[in-house]
Amino acid sequence: MNEIDKIAYFRTEGGKVLSTKSKGKSVYYIPGGKREKGESDEETLIREINEEINVQIKPNTIKYVDTFSAQADRK
Repeated sequence: MNEIDKIAYFRTEGGKVLSTKSKGKSVYYIPGGKREKGESDEETLIREINEEINVQIKPNTIKYVDTFSAQADRK
């Protein structure tokens, strides 16, 4: 399995996990995306979440949780 470097925004509220689904896709995913050259984890997260779900993240609220590996949706 090829690995990609992706930063994700994982939020829970009331026992539910925030997720989204793109048009034409069959699965839900945790919002986030790939790092651009020279970006830090925080910069990537802030940019990607703003692009995907139009949310502005305050840098001082970001907390690293863990590193995960998973199969990408190929549809």
